[in-house]
Amino acid sequence: MLKSRLKSARQRRFGRLIKDLSSKGAEERAQAAAALGELGDAGAVEHLLPLLGDEWLITRVAVVKALGKLRDPRAVAGLIAALADKDEYVRREAAEALGNIAQADAVGPLVSALKDNWAVVRASAAKALGKIGGPETVEPLLRALHDGDEIVCAEAAAALRKGGMVSSLISTLREGEPDARREAAELLGEIGDPEAVSALVTSLRDDTGEVRAAAARSLGRIGDARCQPHLIGLLEDESRLVLLCAVKALGEIGDPRALDRLKALQKEGDIEVREQAFNAAEKIKKRAYPV
Repeated sequence: MLKSRLKSARQRRFGRLIKDLSSKGAEERAQAAAALGELGDAGAVEHLLPLLGDEWLITRVAVVKALGKLRDPRAVAGLIAALADKDEYVRREAAEALGNIAQADAVGPLVSALKDNWAVVRASAAKALGKIGGPETVEPLLRALHDGDEIVCAEAAAALRKGGMVSSLISTLREGEPDARREAAELLGEIGDPEAVSALVTSLRDDTGEVRAAAARSLGRIGDARCQPHLIGLLEDESRLVLLCAVKALGEIGDPRALDRLKALQKEGDIEVREQAFNAAEKIKKRAYPV
């Protein structure tokens, strides 16, 4: 009996909210849309979709958020259209909603959204692509690692980690051909996942100098101080490229324990090595001993 009453009350509330979607007031429409999203009844989708074209921003944002909460695939086409909305907040929420629904049909439009003029939209698109996953998301997310906004870069890196890219690259780093190992080492640094540190440290002993250099660069980007002793060992490497990459990486990590060796390097080698060692030492000093 109680269950029947609750169901009946829920149905009455659903009916009232659907009616409120036609209210003349934008705020009332927005509140109704938000409540329908919380209610979780997928029957609201067909009533919400027409409001994606509402003239008021607050209504459109509320509708997009509600559709994201309902996670119904029937909303995908409408949300894809909302990625072209004139307001960046609607576009951002549309990307977020498409990530929640996680349908492959949204991948192409979300990849296009990675070029949006607004960083908040690009960040949401990267996050959504990580939720959807799939091989077709990898290249666009790798490009997004070079976005001018650090939040977009962080979301792209998180999406790649979620998509299993890191484990795949680690396998390539261990077993691939030299060119593939070098590229894997570079990409692991761009993604910046601490999970890759151990494999990159191992690659500091790779037979190919370019792989060792790439591993050193990536360890510098990740900035894990535990790899510092291994990078200091590279200062004796036979490859000048590897030596320079190791010096720069030590500067990026910023551990004062590298200062003595960097000071010695300022008196050795060619002018570029001395200059790089000086720059790395200065970077460490500024970080360790701020004025």
